Amino acid sequence: MGRAPLILLPVLLLFTTASAYDFDYSCSKTFDDYYFGGEYLYFTCTVTPDSSSDAKLADDQEYHVFTQLDSSALAVVVEYRDGKKVLYPSPQDEYSSDGGETELKIFVPESDDGVDEIALTVSGYVPVIDSRLENLTVLKVETEEEELIGLEITVVNKQKFYSDIRNFEDAECADEKKLKEAKLLYNDEKYRDAEELMEDIEDAVEECYVSSNMKSYQSKIDELKASLTEINKELILIQYRVENERDRIENYEEVKARYEELYSNIGSVDEAIDEVERLVNEGKFTTADTKINEIKDSLSSLKLEVEELKKSIREKSLIDADLTTVAVAGGGVALVAIAIAVIMNSRKKDKW
Repeated sequence: MGRAPLILLPVLLLFTTASAYDFDYSCSKTFDDYYFGGEYLYFTCTVTPDSSSDAKLADDQEYHVFTQLDSSALAVVVEYRDGKKVLYPSPQDEYSSDGGETELKIFVPESDDGVDEIALTVSGYVPVIDSRLENLTVLKVETEEEELIGLEITVVNKQKFYSDIRNFEDAECADEKKLKEAKLLYNDEKYRDAEELMEDIEDAVEECYVSSNMKSYQSKIDELKASLTEINKELILIQYRVENERDRIENYEEVKARYEELYSNIGSVDEAIDEVERLVNEGKFTTADTKINEIKDSLSSLKLEVEELKKSIREKSLIDADLTTVAVAGGGVALVAIAIAVIMNSRKKDKW
């Protein structure tokens, strides 16, 4: 009997990936328009797949749960369609809380009938914010494919609001009409509308502040440049001597090395002044002030060091200098004498 031919069929490798699914969710709490630091929140939100096929897609998934409430806690109960319930976090789940934020990562394994609902319970305190108004996440739930829940609340710092309004009353360039309107909105507890006006006022005041400061800082920068120029003039005189009076300077190598070092330092100061100009143009006045003080110290040191270098130059004695000159001149005379002797000798030979 003949053997049947061996047929090689391609092997298909099937990989299952997490899929998005349709769902509804509801929460046990109706959230207010505004919250204030220190308020306590406790609520449960429940995610319910829309259909039996969505219920199957809801399992075999990793879920990431997150909240920005202070001293917060998260708990999740997954109820399957067959009636089984599983509580999270379990010991193997990733659960972290640093006092200001809490997050939980769980994996819902595959089941026969899928997930009936996922209940997420959150507790914690509304943080005290530094700004006037800020949106914070009280509950976010995500899978690899989509965001299921993204609940935010608006937190208000009334003390900061009141303080800023008072400060703007005395600020230059503050729009009095907008400020008055912002105060009325604040008193009516319409904080979002008040914040929009406050941001406009703040931008105008900041722009005015930058503009007025630019003039004074430009004057400071000009003074730094003028001081650097004066120091550079003195260094140029030393440069001339280094380049043209080598034979007259006894400690030439020492002077040349020190000159090159100071020249490099002047270049560094020049670059630092350029950086101050950049900082001022960006409105970073505090950093610019620090840099200006550093440059002033550098200029004081440079001025002193250039003066010390000038005083350190040791002239050769007149005799040494003259001998050097004579040696050079004498060398020239000797060459002339030798040339004349050669010419005379050649003439004698010609006569013979």
